Amino acid sequence: MDQNSSTRRFALIYGLPFLLMAIGIAIWLWVPVPQKQITITTGADTGLYYRFAQQLALELKKEKIELKVQTSAGSLENLQRLQNHQAQLAIIQGGVGKSTDYPGIEALAAIFDEQVWVFYRPHSFKDKEGLTRLTQLKGRKIAMGMPGSGTRVLAEQLLSLNQIQNQEVQIIDRNAKDALHDLKNGHLDAAILVSGPQAPILMDYLKTPGLQVMSFEQADAYALRLPFLKKVTVPRGVIDLPADLPAKDLHILSTPAVLAIHPDLHPALITPIMRATEATLEHLDLLQKDGDFPSAQGFSWPHNADASYYLKTGPSFLHRHLPFWTVVWIERAIRLIVPLIAILIPLINIIPTLIRMRVDALTGAVYKQLRELELKALKDSNYVWRHEWDQLQAKAMRLKVPKKFSANVYELRMYVDMIREKLEQR
Repeated sequence: MDQNSSTRRFALIYGLPFLLMAIGIAIWLWVPVPQKQITITTGADTGLYYRFAQQLALELKKEKIELKVQTSAGSLENLQRLQNHQAQLAIIQGGVGKSTDYPGIEALAAIFDEQVWVFYRPHSFKDKEGLTRLTQLKGRKIAMGMPGSGTRVLAEQLLSLNQIQNQEVQIIDRNAKDALHDLKNGHLDAAILVSGPQAPILMDYLKTPGLQVMSFEQADAYALRLPFLKKVTVPRGVIDLPADLPAKDLHILSTPAVLAIHPDLHPALITPIMRATEATLEHLDLLQKDGDFPSAQGFSWPHNADASYYLKTGPSFLHRHLPFWTVVWIERAIRLIVPLIAILIPLINIIPTLIRMRVDALTGAVYKQLRELELKALKDSNYVWRHEWDQLQAKAMRLKVPKKFSANVYELRMYVDMIREKLEQR
């Protein structure tokens, strides 16, 4: 009986802490650590997507997060890379892809507007006003991005609205850089680009002598037919005042660029990415009003809940005052402590019951042996009971219990003495 009591005591004193430690380790391992290295897929290295991602990488480096920047053929390839787990972040052109075709992909925010630019050689269009409607592209050689690019997708949508079939134009597969070279050499009549005004390649187009930009006379109609588009006016000289670029007011179309993620991205990384995005937009000095971006508007992808909350409230108190990885470990500790508290509270409530059961078991065993001794001695007047009683009396004297249960032990010792007196008077 002493051995059993010792075993239970050991299990209670040492087993419970080890159990809690094991549970804690399991919870700690179950809460994953954010990735320290993530990948973003962008576009051509001459475009604004790539430039944005490079600056984003510099901002994230301040939080000790490495962002690898990949070039790509464009938005369609970016979506495929997200879907195939080849990247965790991507920049997607508005109007490209559907959430039903790419389940799981979410948007963090619209990060800037991109304009639809149609550059053309005036000699290819004999009209006095030059190129003013896309229907004038029939029979012409045009470049509109590479297959898989967002530019190609949007250009095909615009041509389709004008009932222009692919066979009615000569589509030449060229990226923006090669298309500019062919325009200069007269191998192309026009090129469609989708780019923000600060993209280096766009400046090259605007500064090339002999090229003009189409002003969309039907911009309002396009914006109604394709909801992700909107009409914008590019004022004369706004891009480069000394060079007077553009040389006249332009009515063109724009579509938002969206920063999208794959569900594999750890939720804790959303806040530093959103903060880095804001800093990047300030650094790039895009031609847009303060506070317009990042935005929760202008895209059809499901909006990531953490990003949506950030856009409404900003970074949390911890993120405003502590380094990112310090916040990560604090949040992990909280996620560990909360379940442990949930486990400990019932245990704390049940411990008095367990102690009471242990005391009852210890005293009950002595009571049972005393009762058996009493019955033997009363049944057999020659039974020698003294030695056995001495052992039980010693056991009762050795019992140690919490102070709250001292009365139980005192009652047991009184019962032991009562049995002795009863047997002596037998």
